[in-house]
Amino acid sequence: MRELIVKIAVGLGLYDRLMKIDNRRETRRQNRAFVKYGLDALREAVAATEECEGRLFLAFGSLLGAYREKGFIPFDYDLDTGLLSEERTDALVDAMRRHGFKHLRQYYIKATGRICEDKYDYKGVHIDVHYFYRNGEGAYACDLCLPHESKPWREANASDGFPAIVRTMPGCGFEKQRFLGVEVYMPERTEEWLRALYGEHFMTPDPQWTMGDHKKRSVSTGERMYRRTLV
Repeated sequence: MRELIVKIAVGLGLYDRLMKIDNRRETRRQNRAFVKYGLDALREAVAATEECEGRLFLAFGSLLGAYREKGFIPFDYDLDTGLLSEERTDALVDAMRRHGFKHLRQYYIKATGRICEDKYDYKGVHIDVHYFYRNGEGAYACDLCLPHESKPWREANASDGFPAIVRTMPGCGFEKQRFLGVEVYMPERTEEWLRALYGEHFMTPDPQWTMGDHKKRSVSTGERMYRRTLV
């Protein structure tokens, strides 16, 4: 039924408008959950990862918030974290579930089977775990998914997938730091990571930032990414 409604909305030219309304409703719900459970979600994710000898670190918007705001970015209502790709195991997925997380979905490169991101839910708080790998020059790389060039996501996922881009950050170690009372890893070269991700003016808040800004600072891999729904 939902797919039929989407097709009708697309045919009537209403899809984008309805998606904006739905996104606003979802944003309000996520905001309420994040205020109440955001820190608990981070604490439990760190604990689950450490059970499996992994080092969960803050990434993207959550790393920016920790460095610039000394907290969460006010208009960012999910958690962005990173993990080295070799530290992702089935045991970790099981540990996340034991710590109260639902495994919502997964993004992967269909041609190679490489898993790029896992998305979990903890009491309404979404946490993205992005997987970083070493490129040939010793830096860290992370694949991200952009919206399809023209198709709604369900149609794209069932056909040619989504364009994949790669973000590259300086190679470094990770050190545990205290963030709002939670011990969590961060890159040792945090400022350089943020400059690579957001440009020289990353210390100036930009409420209008969108995923399109990642595209400006990234390289297309030429690969196509797909989404696997798990619940």
